[in-house]
Amino acid sequence: MTPEPLRIAVDARPLCHPGTGIYRHTVELLRRLCRRGGQWYFYSVQPYDDGDFRLPNVSHRTLRLPRSLRASQLAHVVFPCWARKDAVQVFWGTRHQLPAGLPAGARRILTLYDFVWRRYGETMRFPGRQIEALFTPPALARAEVIATISEFTAGELSHFYPRFADKAVTVPCASVLGPGVGENGLAQGSGRGYFLAVGTLEPRKNLRRVLYAYRDYVKQQQAEARPRRLKIVGGEGWGGERLPELVSELGLEKLVDLTGRVSDELLVGLYRGAHALLMPSLYEGFGLPVAEAMSASLPVITSRNSPMAEVAGEAAVLVDPLSEAEIAAAMTRLCVDSQLHASLRAACAGRARRYSWERSADVMWRVLHGPQRSGSDRKPAEQPEVSS
Repeated sequence: MTPEPLRIAVDARPLCHPGTGIYRHTVELLRRLCRRGGQWYFYSVQPYDDGDFRLPNVSHRTLRLPRSLRASQLAHVVFPCWARKDAVQVFWGTRHQLPAGLPAGARRILTLYDFVWRRYGETMRFPGRQIEALFTPPALARAEVIATISEFTAGELSHFYPRFADKAVTVPCASVLGPGVGENGLAQGSGRGYFLAVGTLEPRKNLRRVLYAYRDYVKQQQAEARPRRLKIVGGEGWGGERLPELVSELGLEKLVDLTGRVSDELLVGLYRGAHALLMPSLYEGFGLPVAEAMSASLPVITSRNSPMAEVAGEAAVLVDPLSEAEIAAAMTRLCVDSQLHASLRAACAGRARRYSWERSADVMWRVLHGPQRSGSDRKPAEQPEVSS
């Protein structure tokens, strides 16, 4: 007799925010997991593009609320109601939240990205920090399994909440940038060999300090050779970074390109046309651009004692992210030391092979299909209607 498919509810709110790391991690896992089987229920209090998930085994329940603390609080009311109606056996909290009141027999799985709200709360918008502080600690307590996106984040969990450390399983990110896409679009016309920075324009990415370091690098290089350009790729974030104004203030208008957010195909071209990736972030849970750089054989300048150093390994020059002098010196070093650049480039392929969305989906599949509690074999009361 064929067993009934596992009924899994997912907090689908990350799908409302394309271009973010949480969106990428959630959507890449769901694309693979939903096609493996199971009966899936996507819950959200905001609408999202469900184009990748119009599948016979995927149902959607959505509201149309503005993003706010009140909407997050309401999700903790309506999600348990939906979960009981759908008689779910597993609830997967994809954004640091697990509601109380879920079905008694349902397993609770939580994805944990980082502890920005504890380490660098001042870089967050106040409502976002308030939501994290309010909902994350009880979610950690309720979870049976905490899926961390890096060993670094697992270590942070052990540091801040040691009593929950034994719940951790690492389900890392990976690159989705396939081979074979050459230089095109923004990658054309400027020659091979610019520095590249990728990420949402917000304080934690440390981009203002990157620009000051780049100014110092330019001063060093102008006496000996033509400095390499800097391209900063990413959508507007928060925190009043005012990067265009800083570029003008530093006199770098002819050397710095602020491209905004770009398509994945165009991003591949930009990675393949670059000389090195700059990612001396103040704090990350994983550092997805580093994995993307590895897949493009692109050396990296990144922060020591960080998950980016964990991802890049021997394919990176590590710096103190608070030191403009160290960042500038690393840029100069990768320009003048061709042997170092070649050795870092050669190390990228081995690092890239360590990270695969398929392998991460394998781990998440096993987590979701762990031992079921008694009482979890109820059938859904009814199939929810699909809404967009």
